[in-house]
Amino acid sequence: MKRTVFIVVLLVLSISIPMLAESNDLLSAELENPVLQNQELKLPWYKTVKYEIGYTGGICLNSTPLGQWHDMIHNNFTWFNTFDISIILHEKHLGIGFEYGWWPHLTNRWGLYTYYQTSDSSGALRTGGNWAIYYNGILLKYYKTKSFYYGFSVNHYIANTEESCHSTVNGNISDTTACVQRKCIGCDIFCSLERHILLKRFEIIPFLKLQIGHAKEYHNNSPWEWGSKKLTIGTSGIFLGMNMRFGGER
Repeated sequence: MKRTVFIVVLLVLSISIPMLAESNDLLSAELENPVLQNQELKLPWYKTVKYEIGYTGGICLNSTPLGQWHDMIHNNFTWFNTFDISIILHEKHLGIGFEYGWWPHLTNRWGLYTYYQTSDSSGALRTGGNWAIYYNGILLKYYKTKSFYYGFSVNHYIANTEESCHSTVNGNISDTTACVQRKCIGCDIFCSLERHILLKRFEIIPFLKLQIGHAKEYHNNSPWEWGSKKLTIGTSGIFLGMNMRFGGER
């Protein structure tokens, strides 16, 4: 009986000791190999999400009222401002954001002026030279590399101006002015080259962006009928900007 117990114990030890030695060797290899450590410590994508805020300014093709593209001869280009807030899905190479922008110098811009003769020739409609145009939109960008991305945005525009109507009815002349709001919807496609400056807790990212964009009027509250004339807005141009990116576990 004692001999049998001794043999069983000896067999158990002969099997367990090599197994323990092998597991110890594997643990040592994992601790010494940084690749295995990285695989084990790799964070889920939602913990690597980063946040970005930024400003973009640049020269773009002028807004053109009511489809009259030849008016761009008078004022071909204008400055354009945009602020945006984005989240960067680092593991997915994607950025999703919201942007808000406006044209700051549309006072006495007679290149944005237009004229329309009513169908019965009894009056004439005119827009003024002062415009206030704002927009907001949603953007999606894909990072081909760390420093280069391309994407598109869908934008909604609100353009405010004064319109006047000069009419003659039964020999009586009248001039009427109204504040009018025109709403447009459009989209942009763009590509951008960035430079990343890594600081202690965030990144500063200057960038250059090329963009092609266009928007078309779909609604207005004008008291007069403009026929088929619609406001079009061009947003194509060259832009420079600066983003600040932070967050995300490293």
